[in-house]
Amino acid sequence: MNSRLARILSLVAVLLFVAARTAAAADQWLLADGKAWPGQLLRAHDDRIDVAFARGNSTSDQVVPRIQSITKLADGRVVFCSGLDRKLFELTPTGERELREGGYLVRQVRTDTDGTLYWSGLETPRDNNPLPDGFIYSWNPKTGEAKTVMTFSQGDVGHDWWGAFDVRDGRIFVGTINGPTRIFDVTASPVKPIATLPISATAFRFAADGSLLACDGQGKLYRFSDLAQPDKYEVVLTSATPFVDFAMQSAGPR
Repeated sequence: MNSRLARILSLVAVLLFVAARTAAAADQWLLADGKAWPGQLLRAHDDRIDVAFARGNSTSDQVVPRIQSITKLADGRVVFCSGLDRKLFELTPTGERELREGGYLVRQVRTDTDGTLYWSGLETPRDNNPLPDGFIYSWNPKTGEAKTVMTFSQGDVGHDWWGAFDVRDGRIFVGTINGPTRIFDVTASPVKPIATLPISATAFRFAADGSLLACDGQGKLYRFSDLAQPDKYEVVLTSATPFVDFAMQSAGPR
């Protein structure tokens, strides 16, 4: 290799590195402050955490004014749920608007790569009864069609599923909450264990590059680039304010 070619390759490597660092620095995260009452949507950018939206006190006994989970639709709209009622809401320029009724208690919301909105449904057990089966629903923003996508047994996922899930190209993955989070592919038959994370994750998402992003509910967001080696991870965001769910505001994970 001659010296000129070596210098060119070296310059290209430097430019790619700088571009990657710049893109990482430009990431803007939307965070769900699940402990705030009323609920708050936070925005993390440029090493700052700002309040992007705060819910008002509810005047209805059917609406719990929290924000437990968030997602972005293909057109940029932000959809959220409280985790404690049966409704899905979207942000508007003037506040919030009820998007639709969710069936069972709506625990989390996600958007698939084709723009379809999904949410998980799970009733809270009463009188020390075991956790009931889980439900996943979907809504097509283009056609308005809503349907029940699947139900699955808690026995298939360790009797420890409280609604955490993600969907990627139609495949649905769920995660347990107590102790190290176990992730399962519930689209597979039989249900297939995917990985056990070294953290207890309140929420997770698959990124476009195949890596897994997960938050611990305490203020940290992790990236797992190889689920075959979950102990090798990086912390991509640390917040003094705990958050229970996240979405990327700029281009990237949903």
